[in-house]
Amino acid sequence: MLIEAFAPNPDAVEIHTIEIAAPCEAVYRALWTANLAGSPVIQGLMTLRSLPEAVLHPSRRRHPAQKVTLQTLIDAGFGQLAEEPGREIVLGLVGRFWRPVGNLVPFRQEYFQGSVPPGLARAVWNLTVQKTDSGQTLLSTETRIVCGDPRSRWKFRAYWLFVRPFSGLIRILMLRAVRQECENVSSDRLAS
Repeated sequence: MLIEAFAPNPDAVEIHTIEIAAPCEAVYRALWTANLAGSPVIQGLMTLRSLPEAVLHPSRRRHPAQKVTLQTLIDAGFGQLAEEPGREIVLGLVGRFWRPVGNLVPFRQEYFQGSVPPGLARAVWNLTVQKTDSGQTLLSTETRIVCGDPRSRWKFRAYWLFVRPFSGLIRILMLRAVRQECENVSSDRLAS
């Protein structure tokens, strides 16, 4: 997997999968078109996460995008690190995720080569598709975190203790959104 090149020895890992009754090609296309933040739960969690910034810096208030796709995430700062079209895409962020505001560093490719700078953490997130023995497609997401030093690792682990369940829920709902997108495309084709 391409993710190995960016986080071979992570400090934290989270993996989620879902089976989808559609060909791999259709699932991979749906990754790019599905509204990944259409769930009210995701919208609520994203609003909570942005609350400290809104309170401390009301003039910087941003209006959330109506539809959040992979491209929207890339445009918002998730750097696209690698892609094997039709199989896997890898995105990344660097920052001090444990901070309530000012927690992300602008994307720079060099932050994903070699060691993570002290005081920072590297988050690498992939989405992969593969055909199952039953003829369905297995859509998987894996998130890996690598911290730059022991102090950052300690801060991240304290943060992750509280955030991990919500982070996992967001990823599960995103996978379901892709499945729903595939089902909508299939039902649209049947109706035509």
